[in-house]
Amino acid sequence: MLGKEHISITLGTLLPFTIPYLLSGNSTYIEYSACFLIASVVGSLMPDADSGGKPRLYYDFGVIYDIMVPLQKFIIWSVKRFNLSNKMRLEYEVDGRHRGVMHSPIGVLISTFTISIIAIAIGFMAFQEINIVLSTLIFTGLAIGQFLHLLEDSCTVSGINWYFPFGTKKINGEIRTYRKAKSKRDVRPVLYQSLLLLVSLILLIFNTLKIVDLNDSMIQLSIIPVVVSMWLFIIFTSKSRNEFWKMDAKEVRRIERSIERIGR
Repeated sequence: MLGKEHISITLGTLLPFTIPYLLSGNSTYIEYSACFLIASVVGSLMPDADSGGKPRLYYDFGVIYDIMVPLQKFIIWSVKRFNLSNKMRLEYEVDGRHRGVMHSPIGVLISTFTISIIAIAIGFMAFQEINIVLSTLIFTGLAIGQFLHLLEDSCTVSGINWYFPFGTKKINGEIRTYRKAKSKRDVRPVLYQSLLLLVSLILLIFNTLKIVDLNDSMIQLSIIPVVVSMWLFIIFTSKSRNEFWKMDAKEVRRIERSIERIGR
């Protein structure tokens, strides 16, 4: 999927869980929640550092991009230098391909650990201490953001090999992020963004009208099955080849602009 879609779907997935903390009035909770969401947004773009071009990460978080590209090259160099392909009996060659090692669980783990260590080191140099809670949230946000990126890309035609480079466990859908016909676009990415963001909007409205108390633990727990259900719908519908999902490109763009205005 495109960078803006990764950001929107990731935020739509995580906002329902963080809204209670963002609206708590507790400055510490607000700060931690904001840091977690920022880390998740960064993570949602990180795997595309292997795209070969200039992905959204390059423009929005250039510093992270400048770390990710050499990191990918270092991983490739290490595999070849230490003959890990033979020693670890890797089924696939680790090279600079798009949706290769950086689009795999092992790539997510390595990049999350690396960026987290750098962030913690910078924080220590600035404040002369390590905030364990904040460090954990940054690590978790980066990991979840990247995991959701892989899950989102698993809905596209190209899909993701979740076992790369050790084996094959490719999961893919039927969504084409780059349309064949200029007049038509697949509306599903926009639909997924809208549905996930709708959950947060409903929570905000209900909280404003005092229909629900977001501090109620039962309300917070009830968010889990709602978001999981949304994702089951996403995975199920992404498998469909029905032309029903193809809409006029201008209409899809109009819907996207509406979502962007709501986001602001």
